[in-house]
Amino acid sequence: MEFSIGKWLMNHKGEYGLSSSGMYGVLDINKYFNNYELKDDNDLKDEIASLHNVNKNNIVITHGATEAFSLVMFYLKKRYNGYNVNYPEYELINKTPELLGYNNGSDVFAGSNPNNPTGTLIKVNNENKINVIDETFMEFYQDLDKITYNDGYIINTFTKLYAGDDLRLGYIVTPNIEDAEKIEGYKGLLTEGVSRINVSVGYKILKDNDNIVNYVRNIINNNHSILIKNKGKLKFYKNIEPLNVPVSFMDYSNYTDMDSDDLSEKLAEKGIIAAPARFFGVKGPYLRICITRLNFEESYSKLLDALNEVKN
Repeated sequence: MEFSIGKWLMNHKGEYGLSSSGMYGVLDINKYFNNYELKDDNDLKDEIASLHNVNKNNIVITHGATEAFSLVMFYLKKRYNGYNVNYPEYELINKTPELLGYNNGSDVFAGSNPNNPTGTLIKVNNENKINVIDETFMEFYQDLDKITYNDGYIINTFTKLYAGDDLRLGYIVTPNIEDAEKIEGYKGLLTEGVSRINVSVGYKILKDNDNIVNYVRNIINNNHSILIKNKGKLKFYKNIEPLNVPVSFMDYSNYTDMDSDDLSEKLAEKGIIAAPARFFGVKGPYLRICITRLNFEESYSKLLDALNEVKN
């Protein structure tokens, strides 16, 4: 088992990038690395708690969403064996529980909200014993204190909205303080504590949160309108229009019946990079289209031109 989409993205680069789901290369966060005041986890937790309107003691700082999700699922494995995922779903979420020995069942529900790749809100059944929700794309759409989950663990990262690929910073919001303390105790055994430099830069970023969010949402909103108005014969997954978030799952069946892996390779030959369906646990005529780049309108147009020319 491997992180296949990560490997695929590393090997597929092109001028017309429709695969980047974060703002890296668009939002410049270099200025936050200059003249910062050294902070600790508690300072950063204060800022995160304010965004989510939660108790700061329910927060665990991590190196990103991958580590955060893995820590939560490892922690819950002591109590639960069954998990379910509402496909299509990001590879991290649909593979990690299996890697940790979970079986199909109804104990733990894991999902991203808004969903990656469809860009839509998911229905979370609060009758599940435990919900583990990755909100990586939530703040693109709305403030983080708008949705809560019964017995829910929330995962988030600085990688996407804040363009923090090089920062390696994320966090967990747990249902109660005891859970946070126990997961915190894994540090030094399963992972290391996050560098105070990273924490301090993250703190400085969140102090400028409103300006960053407004800037990023403006880009996404503009590109979203282009996505909706100029989709040619493309359809959305189950005909549900995505929210103003970086990802959408596009059905290209009106153009070709080519396998999505084969189509993505043919597109890559033209410098158009879009991830195929299998990375999200489904088969079918789907590509994940991301709308984060400043040249999205041109890239999207190149995609449509290529689809009009494609032959099986």
